[in-house]
Amino acid sequence: MVSTTEKRVTTLVRDCMSRRDFIKAVGVVGGAAGVTLILPTKAPSAPTGMVDTSKYKKNPPWKAGRSGMGEVNSWQVIATLHFTYGVQTKYKGMFGDVFYAAAKFDPAKQVGDLEDILTHNIDILFCQPVTGGNCVAQIEQAMAKGIPVILPGARAYTDKYVSYLDRDNPGVGRIYAEYIGKKLGGKGNVAIMMGLAGNTYAEDVLRGVREGMVKYPGLKEVGLVYGAWSPVQGKTAMQGLLAKGVKIDGIINDGGNMGIGIVDAYLDAKQPIPPMCGDDGNGWLRKAKENKVTFLAVQGGAEQYLDAVDTAVKALRGEPVAKNVLADIITFDERDVEKYYRPDLNDQYWTINKLPENLIAATYKKK
Repeated sequence: MVSTTEKRVTTLVRDCMSRRDFIKAVGVVGGAAGVTLILPTKAPSAPTGMVDTSKYKKNPPWKAGRSGMGEVNSWQVIATLHFTYGVQTKYKGMFGDVFYAAAKFDPAKQVGDLEDILTHNIDILFCQPVTGGNCVAQIEQAMAKGIPVILPGARAYTDKYVSYLDRDNPGVGRIYAEYIGKKLGGKGNVAIMMGLAGNTYAEDVLRGVREGMVKYPGLKEVGLVYGAWSPVQGKTAMQGLLAKGVKIDGIINDGGNMGIGIVDAYLDAKQPIPPMCGDDGNGWLRKAKENKVTFLAVQGGAEQYLDAVDTAVKALRGEPVAKNVLADIITFDERDVEKYYRPDLNDQYWTINKLPENLIAATYKKK
């Protein structure tokens, strides 16, 4: 189906994205001493309050809108895969048209995307805001029209939504700071790499990092850079820091894709790789394993997109849902890499997920 809003709604299809499109996306996106740390660790789940959704109850099939970032990196691909598995398979026949627009980290584009999506008489809206404030008006407009809004993976600066599902992102930042603080014995120069300046998720993590570093006054922040969750941009940003000649003892890095770039920058510079942070991305785990990197991995959390579909189904059935849900934070380090790394799958796979094995194999099996 083609729409007159195609210029804004970059993917507008029935039941979201095809298997062929996923495999294509997965193939091109390649472009988080002597110290005892108890791992894996979990922070408690934190649902806060329940929302009465009885006014949203409708009979399926439901028409949905989704404003996401697009399949711009491997995390976004597996997030969309969770979403599509939910609307196509887990709840087969319950969703009809899904109007999907990819903002590609552009706040202004997302505003236009949402305005177009809202013209399609949708029953529910999924929105991952680029920033906390860029699309508040459209989220509130949807709610005012009786369209329940689900926010997976990033919050918005409004309380007018039905459910927000995420990790405790400031908590993730504090975990990063605690790990590096302990690894360095509370003293040393620390570089920080975040994803995107102004992005609500990235800024929440950064806030947690700086809150956590207060506990270790001997840590000195010697550079903050942004790598757009990309190996290429992560490498470029790290090369810029290394070129300054400042000694770096540890790296707080929020994303394994950027971590791949960081490692490559150190290899090119022929310098030893300091302790750093990463995530559960298969490509990162391979790179860290091959180069004997000392690291802490924090799960990426893409499975929250399936949780968001679960929540949407409850809301459209008129069942109460939690207003805010923060998922458990799972961490591990290089000692557990064999437990998580999947050498039979390609670098785009993320090891902590809620997908069935047959879908994982079909999407991520090495050719």
